[in-house]
Amino acid sequence: MRLLFIICFLLISLLAMAQYERPRKKLIEYGWDVPYTDFVRRHIRQMEKFSFDGIVLRFKGGWKSSPAHIFRKSVADPKEYEEDLANLKATRFNKFTDNFVLVWGTKEKDWDWFNEGDWKAAEQNIRLIASVAKSGGLAGICFDPEPYNGNPWYYPSLLNANAKSFEDYWKRVRECGARFIRAIQAEFPNVRILTFFQISILPDIVDIPNPKERMEKLSQHGYGLLPAFLNGILDAINPQAIIIDGNEPAYYYRDSTDYLRAYQLMRQRALSLIAPENRRKYATQVQAGFALYMDFYFGLIPQEYEWGRLSHYLDPEGRARWFEHNVYYSLYTTDEYVWCYSERMDWWGTQKGAPWLGLVPQGAEEAIRSAKEKIEKGQPLGFSIKEILETAQSKMK
Repeated sequence: MRLLFIICFLLISLLAMAQYERPRKKLIEYGWDVPYTDFVRRHIRQMEKFSFDGIVLRFKGGWKSSPAHIFRKSVADPKEYEEDLANLKATRFNKFTDNFVLVWGTKEKDWDWFNEGDWKAAEQNIRLIASVAKSGGLAGICFDPEPYNGNPWYYPSLLNANAKSFEDYWKRVRECGARFIRAIQAEFPNVRILTFFQISILPDIVDIPNPKERMEKLSQHGYGLLPAFLNGILDAINPQAIIIDGNEPAYYYRDSTDYLRAYQLMRQRALSLIAPENRRKYATQVQAGFALYMDFYFGLIPQEYEWGRLSHYLDPEGRARWFEHNVYYSLYTTDEYVWCYSERMDWWGTQKGAPWLGLVPQGAEEAIRSAKEKIEKGQPLGFSIKEILETAQSKMK
């Protein structure tokens, strides 16, 4: 009887450990080389030779001028997505286990939160994308909140800002956030939504102790309504869904402590912008993620932009070291996901012939492999980049 008890106890313990085992760290590629589903279908075997765990891809279906937009006044025709779905179903992903479809947070001109017709169109558009993503075997949706044309998060610029208070908009956007996630979950209950940033974009506001002053600052901030949308998502999120704060500001980190401070921001300081009733769900269903900006490390930012000149004063080995350092610490610190962004290079060849295009920089793939191997084996990075960055900084003066 005692032996049977011990065996049962061990089995229960192992089951519990398996249930709560931490997720494997994953590196997702995204950039101006973002491929369409037909390209992925044709080239997946070649693409999977690189050391990523997944990609962000895009659909051809939807709004023809920019298929990734969902905050628009018209509803997409489901037939436009038939080719995308067929391509996904015909693609055998082996190494790329976690793939996401791109969606932008830009709004169409004159689209407004308070226009019920506008919002219903957005709901139907995101539900359709979620349906194709689920049926196509994707891990989820990549939601980029950055407004490339129309900003839905900046209160002073909104259509009814003169007639509606910031508090009115906050309440409405929170309501829409709940409807947004419900529409997605209706088709994709276990969705993962990789966002390029959430509260990580607001480090100057989270520590304001006075709630009234915090709201005043948000009312004038370019992303002031984004926390309302997140709170709405948390209002209605089901236990299977996960939101990832991708922490885009991590592009520019130079030290391992930058990652620890950012993690503390996303896991703790961010709670000041989360409604008390949502803080438990935030703690369990919002992950802290990190971002890498390859152009910044590899000297691909044009020299006229002073903020991006530092890597121009590094040799190829120094650039690869900086990149490996940031890959390592982003994977070390993240809850699960890191996304790797580039503009002026092309992993896949989707932008072949573009005059600004560079090849994959020397040492980039090797840096990823080395950093991932050390993480998977529980090994330290093994070097410091402090001296090489200080030397490059001194050459800039």
